[in-house]
Amino acid sequence: MPIGSDHDIVYASCTEGGYEVVRNLVREGVEIAELVTLTEEQAATHDVAGYQSFDALADEHDVPVYHPETYSMTEADTDHFESLDADLLIVNGWQRLIPEPVLKTFTRGALGVHGSAYGLPKGRGRSPMNWSIIEDRDRFLLSVIRLDAGVDSGDIVDTVKYDITEFDTIRTLYYKLAIATSEMLVDSLEPILDGTFEYTEQEGEPTYYPKRTPEDGAINWQNGTREIYDLVRAVAAPYPGAFTEHEGVRIMIWEAIPFSDDFVFNEAPGTVVQSFVTTGDFVVKTADGTLLVTDWEAESWTPTEGDQLASLGERTRVDAPEAE
Repeated sequence: MPIGSDHDIVYASCTEGGYEVVRNLVREGVEIAELVTLTEEQAATHDVAGYQSFDALADEHDVPVYHPETYSMTEADTDHFESLDADLLIVNGWQRLIPEPVLKTFTRGALGVHGSAYGLPKGRGRSPMNWSIIEDRDRFLLSVIRLDAGVDSGDIVDTVKYDITEFDTIRTLYYKLAIATSEMLVDSLEPILDGTFEYTEQEGEPTYYPKRTPEDGAINWQNGTREIYDLVRAVAAPYPGAFTEHEGVRIMIWEAIPFSDDFVFNEAPGTVVQSFVTTGDFVVKTADGTLLVTDWEAESWTPTEGDQLASLGERTRVDAPEAE
């Protein structure tokens, strides 16, 4: 029997990662009673990173779609969910807290996902996977949690650990998140829906990551190669990207890799020490080595040896608690 056939499951998302999860759930036999998502216009208004339309999936599986009045939801949206009288809300890829009145309309509550390199309750708050790459962590502990009125504070359903390799970008981490989330939900939905599931309370002192903005992608060439590399891959697409400037022209850097510590360049950090005219790639001096930029864009700049790129950002890493 399909999971959810005797209960109504509502799924809320508006991002690429959330799309992949619900696609996996449907493939595993989970029935979705309604999809809650944003219109393209709403997503543009709120600068949603990695926005994904769910129209094609909804049409393919004949699932009703509901667009809330606002991203943060209003009293009218609460009224909608009360009239829907559904059992469970699954939230994944919804960059707003769900209001408590909405949560209370679901008989089995609501589930969300959150994690950090240390495991909850450490690393609550904003952009934990981006921060984990920036901090050069090598693992991520993702949890499905029961949503409450707090910030990522709900009881835990399950936790999966996956690696963060030196080759991962924020997009590949979202691929891993989609697999981990789907597996945890499929394994736990039936006992949650029939009311027999036993949740685990979060233990320990919580810590919180701060909000990130597009300007936090500014590169400081006075930092080391690895720190700059981590920033580039942490804010790559679908996020706004890392950037530098040359004589006031902004240069977006989408992909870059550590180049070499063996070549000796005496130029100052931020100097283009080699450009490759056949491909457009170029090498920049950092505080302790060089970085090869392989994907970039700028309106009116061509990399030339000797160009001095501006150091715009501060140090990108924050002091964060270690895993216990």
